[in-house]
Amino acid sequence: MNELREKIRAARYPAALTGAGISAPSGIPTFQGSYRGKPLRTYLTREYMRAHPLEFFDLYCEMVGWCQKSPNAAHYALSELNVRVITQNIDGLHARAGSTDAIEMHGSLRFVLCPRCGWQQDSAEFARRFRAAHGDEQARAVLRCPECGARIDTDVVLYSDAVRHLDEAVDIAQRSDLFLVIGTSLVTYPAAELPNIARQAGAQVIIINDDCIAAFRED
Repeated sequence: MNELREKIRAARYPAALTGAGISAPSGIPTFQGSYRGKPLRTYLTREYMRAHPLEFFDLYCEMVGWCQKSPNAAHYALSELNVRVITQNIDGLHARAGSTDAIEMHGSLRFVLCPRCGWQQDSAEFARRFRAAHGDEQARAVLRCPECGARIDTDVVLYSDAVRHLDEAVDIAQRSDLFLVIGTSLVTYPAAELPNIARQAGAQVIIINDDCIAAFRED
């Protein structure tokens, strides 16, 4: 019998905040690494995207490739046990595991869009077009909306952006009676404050950072 699973089953409203550590066993790199000699975090700001769009979208296409991975046992366990998920991840693995109502505070890699006219394209198709461009001029053309010509954007919340769905995430934390913290070092705010909000509302908070898959494994 798995003690964590039993606590979740006994809870009235279990919830979880997840970070990069839950997806690492699926083969997705964390944002502590580097790309082409620069820390990943250097690329992932609104300012860098505007100043160096080709470099930014080169990394974006690489990230789209990283995220063609499969959910792991921890993602599936949260879905199976009906845990309400709040995630800092952009890989979409919670949704693919069945947690279709997961709160994605930092957006997703599923599509690119035009902020002017609303045009959207699947990120994998966009990455194929961007990679197929010959030279900087063609690549820059791919970064323009085919409908109105505006510069396209991603659905990813960058480090200089405001997070999404914060009020809903706070409401979930306040309503929960069991709040799991899985695969996150709790250094990125405001998400890092959610466990404290849950605890102040009376929830039991359990932090799982060592081996998130083993934590859910049935004996």
